[in-house]
Amino acid sequence: MARAVALGLLCLLVSVTASKSETLLCVQEAVGGLKFIDGQWQGVMFKNSGYQYVVTSGLNDPLSYEVKEIGKDSSLFQCTRFKFQNGTISVQMYCGGLGYGMVINFAKLRYVEVYSLGYIDDDRSGQNTPSIGGGKCSTIKP
Repeated sequence: MARAVALGLLCLLVSVTASKSETLLCVQEAVGGLKFIDGQWQGVMFKNSGYQYVVTSGLNDPLSYEVKEIGKDSSLFQCTRFKFQNGTISVQMYCGGLGYGMVINFAKLRYVEVYSLGYIDDDRSGQNTPSIGGGKCSTIKP
């Protein structure tokens, strides 16, 4: 049922963004991180929630991208692909900033999402757990 809902939302999104030059659907496959347990930081596996992200290029600037989680109204990231002096465009794009970000590789159709807060500032509350997740992307042709 959840897959059918996601597919329906994706179809709606594709119809809205048909004039954009490039769209990816990225699906989380694995996630893990660090958690403060029994007085020490430990490496842990997290439940894979299968987060799904839509990555779309801008109408006016094909090097500008927006990353949204399916079902959310706001953007997670606004990103820009690098254009080299010889005119080629980078196959990898870095999004985010200090503490939270995403790397998307357009050639390999894979991504990594990193949340680093919690461990660095030694937050021992157990509520702020650093994580790294990754998955594969598919190109959507409007």
